[in-house]
Amino acid sequence: MPSTLENTSSTPLVIFGAEDVILGFKALGFHVYAVKDATELKAVLPAAVEGGAVICLVEESLYQGVLPDIGHYKNLPYPTFIPFASDARTNLLDKLVKEIRLKATGVV
Repeated sequence: MPSTLENTSSTPLVIFGAEDVILGFKALGFHVYAVKDATELKAVLPAAVEGGAVICLVEESLYQGVLPDIGHYKNLPYPTFIPFASDARTNLLDKLVKEIRLKATGVV
C-alpha cells in the first residue's frame, strides 16, 4: 500500500515517486506520495486529484505506466502532469514540450 507522506485537503502541487527520490521535495514542504510502482500510483491518483492537485510531478519511471490514467484528465484544465527524472538523463519532458508546442502553434 502506498504511503502518503503528506496529505492535506488542498494540495495544489503533488509529487509522486519512490520514497528516496521524493524525500527532498517533502523537506521543501511539498505534498508527496511515496509509491513503488505504477499500480500504487494508480491507486492514489484519484485521491490526489480530488484533493485539489493542480500540478502533479511524476517520477519518469512511473509516468509511462500511468499514461492511460493520466489521459482521463487531459481535457480538463487541471491537473497538469509533468514527468521528472531522478537523474539528469531524460528525453520524455522534451518530447512532451514538443507535443504541446505542436498543438499550440502547429510548429515544433
